[in-house]
Amino acid sequence: MRKQLTDEQVEVFRERLLRVAEKLFAKRGVAGVSMRQIAQALGYSQTAAYRYFANKDEILAAMRAAALDRFSGHLEAALDPARDARKNARAVGQAFLDFALKHPDTYRLIFFTENLEETIAPQFPATITRFRATMTTYVQALVDAGYIEGDVRTLGETFFSAAHGIVMMHMSGLLRTVRERDDQHLASMRLIARGAGMSDVSQARGKKPLRIAAAGRVTRKT
Repeated sequence: MRKQLTDEQVEVFRERLLRVAEKLFAKRGVAGVSMRQIAQALGYSQTAAYRYFANKDEILAAMRAAALDRFSGHLEAALDPARDARKNARAVGQAFLDFALKHPDTYRLIFFTENLEETIAPQFPATITRFRATMTTYVQALVDAGYIEGDVRTLGETFFSAAHGIVMMHMSGLLRTVRERDDQHLASMRLIARGAGMSDVSQARGKKPLRIAAAGRVTRKT
């Protein structure tokens, strides 16, 4: 008779399986990995893997959810309630770029596979809720402080979309260096912020308006 596993043992094995599967998917692509290969990498039979996940799609959903939680945690860690809202916004933006640079395979797994929300939300609704909060928490602080105006969710998704596009350009080689990536990110974020009223706030406080130069460099008009 098969020994009954405790909930803790099941969770430990599931996490181990997901780590192994993530490495295989990164190396061979989702289509190039089978349940048998995942089980073999763990040193188990294919039957054993089916005790924990019904199929590869279920593994992929759980793996992406776990990766998205790690990404969200990384962004949350960049926030400091005692810090000015603008500094927090910059810190979150830098954390976004840093995660993609340090964990490119994980980033691709999260965002370069189709139907992120449709795949994860049914099984892991809290993960999607947490992820969406990372888009809006720092933006809400900017709005509350009077730095920008507008719908918080729309602004958050706009900032996120711009950052994601820049990461993809960097990964594809269109932005060849980290410096080019960071310059383009800074220019894009400031353009969006200006569209939401940030430049008016800056000028009201005696700061010179921004000018976007070539190659994404940001300077101030003299």
